[in-house]
Amino acid sequence: MRILVSGGGTGGHIYPALAVATQLQRTFQAEILYLGSDDGLEAELAPAAGLPFVTIKAGKLARYVSWRTVTGLARVPVGIVQAIGVVRRFRPQVVFTSGGYVAVPAGLAAWLHRIPLLMHQQDVPANLSNRLLAPLATCISLAFEDSRVYFPARKTLHVGNPVRQAILDVRKVAVEQARQQLGLDPLCPLVLVTGGSQGARHLNQVTCRALPALLERCQVLHISGKKLFQETEALARRSLVTLAEDLRGRYHLVPYLDQEMALALQAADVIVCRAGAATLSELAVLGKPSILVPLPPAIGSSPQEANAAMFGRRRAALVVRNDDLTPQVLTGHVETLLGNPAYREAMVQAVSSLARPNATEAIAEAVARLAGVAPAREQQASLC
Repeated sequence: MRILVSGGGTGGHIYPALAVATQLQRTFQAEILYLGSDDGLEAELAPAAGLPFVTIKAGKLARYVSWRTVTGLARVPVGIVQAIGVVRRFRPQVVFTSGGYVAVPAGLAAWLHRIPLLMHQQDVPANLSNRLLAPLATCISLAFEDSRVYFPARKTLHVGNPVRQAILDVRKVAVEQARQQLGLDPLCPLVLVTGGSQGARHLNQVTCRALPALLERCQVLHISGKKLFQETEALARRSLVTLAEDLRGRYHLVPYLDQEMALALQAADVIVCRAGAATLSELAVLGKPSILVPLPPAIGSSPQEANAAMFGRRRAALVVRNDDLTPQVLTGHVETLLGNPAYREAMVQAVSSLARPNATEAIAEAVARLAGVAPAREQQASLC
């Protein structure tokens, strides 16, 4: 079974593709070729995962006028021709895409060669590349049920987002044990603050200003992002200077966590974070209460705001707009969650109901069904 996998630009598109590709190799001994952009993060991550990798030129279709818009448009036809060549040489039985602009030429090449295409939608609202590909897709896997309104119902399959194996494994670790492994107080409530791998300046600033009030109630593990670490450390130092030594010891600032990130999520009682699809899927699998501060849109609408709103409607998280987040708002919400066990447990139940821990296996099986390798399940045969 030969499968062409494509997805790129950001980790949110790449990691699900890598997870599905690895699952296809492990379960079906599939031959995988990863098609990515020549200037995307996938050019580093896919080879590091041991996958054969080929690049094309992918043009980003920006929604504003600039020189990059012109150069991006010029790359589009070149990338399509290159993708057609890759498909002709590799002759895949199925193409799987997980978003990003590189997925568009890959999906178009599949359609032109009448090869089944399975497209994955991570966020609640459909992104531009997936809206372009939807008419060509054989099957569309969805991370969240609310995404069905954007696509033809006969094509959709609600399976969830692939999550890292480390997240699935860490569920076996007790919360207190996870804190102890991280060198934290196992008995003191923990609030984890993270703005993602790049960090979030506003989230860092508000957290630092809120430290005197927060540390009276809990310990804080704060992931600032590498580029924002020094300025965050300076802000935190000013907030901590008047506090007693035992309270200062409750604050733990790190620039980034990689291997220990799953352990940090499991150790937390409350998580303050952005609302990317991958993050929300991990919160659901771990059953973690959260305060979501979605990334505001640079232009147009924000997929994170739509993701967070869906969690908010289901009472699976507390949602605060980025501009509305203040130290008082943050400490008030933390106190609400830590001080009311019944409320927190209700949120745990709500967020856990959104979990799809077997998403990777489900998507891999759907790909294999399209290739004629895995038998169609009775309840899903009409969908893909």
